Amino acid sequence: MTLAGTGLKIALVDKAKFPRDKVCGDAIGGRVKHVLRKIDPEYVNKPDAFPATNISSSWSLHAPNGKSVDVHFVNPGYVSKREDFDNFLVDLVKDKGHITMIEGFFVRNISNEDGFQYLVNDLGDKLQTKLIIACDGAHSVAARQLSGFRVDHRHYSGAVRSYYKNISGITDKHSIEIHLLEGFLPGYFWIFPLGDTTANVGFGMLSDDIRKRKIDLKASFKKITNDNLKLSERFKYAEAISPLEGFGLPLGGKVRPISGTGFMLCGDAASLIDPLNGEGIGNAMWSGYYAAKQAEQCFVKNDFSSGYMCSYDKAIYKKLGNELRSKLLMQKVFNRPWLINALVNLGIKNPRIKNWIGRRL
Repeated sequence: MTLAGTGLKIALVDKAKFPRDKVCGDAIGGRVKHVLRKIDPEYVNKPDAFPATNISSSWSLHAPNGKSVDVHFVNPGYVSKREDFDNFLVDLVKDKGHITMIEGFFVRNISNEDGFQYLVNDLGDKLQTKLIIACDGAHSVAARQLSGFRVDHRHYSGAVRSYYKNISGITDKHSIEIHLLEGFLPGYFWIFPLGDTTANVGFGMLSDDIRKRKIDLKASFKKITNDNLKLSERFKYAEAISPLEGFGLPLGGKVRPISGTGFMLCGDAASLIDPLNGEGIGNAMWSGYYAAKQAEQCFVKNDFSSGYMCSYDKAIYKKLGNELRSKLLMQKVFNRPWLINALVNLGIKNPRIKNWIGRRL
């Protein structure tokens, strides 16, 4: 969308056909709308903007000691099924009319020959391009083959999620819930209402802890909903309306090479997920915006070298680096139940402390 009007020949390639589901927590940070507005104000002024979306105006943080504090968002976010939200974005792209949409093209291999990148699918079909902007997610082929990424369990989380209906105790459908539970830190259990009687419910932990402690995420999820004194009552008559599915989250906070000759990595492929709360859509949108700006300059200069492309890395880490590093530090601090309890207790008594917590999470 950012490249609309540049005259460049663009293909948007996806292994799926839209609309399609993507296993996710479905939380969309308020910065997403800010990025869309920066690209073009008309995107967020359309009557059908953000369809099937529930505004999240606040969130409640539940400490291991059972106490909770409610915090209002300075910049409200949203909860929307990715099937709806991603299709909304695809429709915006199609409306521009300058992009070729290629669906059902499952990239298995990427090669570089004579200054061109070749995307090869599972049938052996090839696409030729001068520049790849790779947004292919947590299991990115581009990140692995072009930048040598390997899973670092210290900077990776695993999570599971399911959709439920009729969970008791949801008094405000515009408030998302985060439960920090002793024995399951660093990580959290969430309930994100979708606006009707359903909610996205999930549980995630740092992969390093999952591996060291031999945690079974699905078993832990069931233990929380069945045995936790507070939550089990709320799920007593609730009904799961989708399978419990897992997904991975490549976390930010560690500086990595996210570009090279003829390519840039964006979003989850570039490991830009917030290491504290697991939200990645906003940062993915920012990375896409900066990648488009870099791509335009590459074609102007006819320079697709790694030396010229590294301007993209600098722009991303200037925009997001400090935030990601501070969130990574807070993730390590929040592994201490006594500290979380103390902060929530202080937040209940002192609005300044509560707002401090809210701005950082």
